[in-house]
Amino acid sequence: MKQGWSVTIEGRADRPLDPEEVLERLQPHHPSVQGAGANLAATVTVDAPGPLQAIEMAHEVVMAAIKPARLAIEAVEAKTEERQDRELEQSNVPDLVGLADIALMAGTTRQRVFQMTANRGFPESILQLAAGRLWSRPAVARYLEETADRRRPIKTLTSQVGGPTMAAGLRSKLRAAAPRR
Repeated sequence: MKQGWSVTIEGRADRPLDPEEVLERLQPHHPSVQGAGANLAATVTVDAPGPLQAIEMAHEVVMAAIKPARLAIEAVEAKTEERQDRELEQSNVPDLVGLADIALMAGTTRQRVFQMTANRGFPESILQLAAGRLWSRPAVARYLEETADRRRPIKTLTSQVGGPTMAAGLRSKLRAAAPRR
């Protein structure tokens, strides 16, 4: 019984190839083609009873599409169409955050986050764009968790005994007792 296979063949041709021309020649096989100069990566869909037969069929199809050039194959991968569909459903884009996102995560301002990024231990940015730097969300979350203990306010005697009301009362008594100028 034949099954749909997605086969990727990567290699280096003995002469420069036009990826658009190769793509056009492979059209009946639902292709994806990447290339620059003599480098080529072509993915085609074929129906075959198993992976080895699928690779053989894909090899013939790709070689016919690049004729008269020859291709030194460097990698081959065969997947069922079902597996390829499952893989395509999963995102491979990293979870990135900017200053505003980090400010929300930390419960602070963008200006404070800008200062935090200069701290030793803050994760390095992954990407620099004209709009600003981007960091890995998991790395920033880990940093914020690790530094949470250090950011908790230090309790003073007045805050532990009488709270803010007592502290405010003591401050007003000290102002009243201070000599006037």
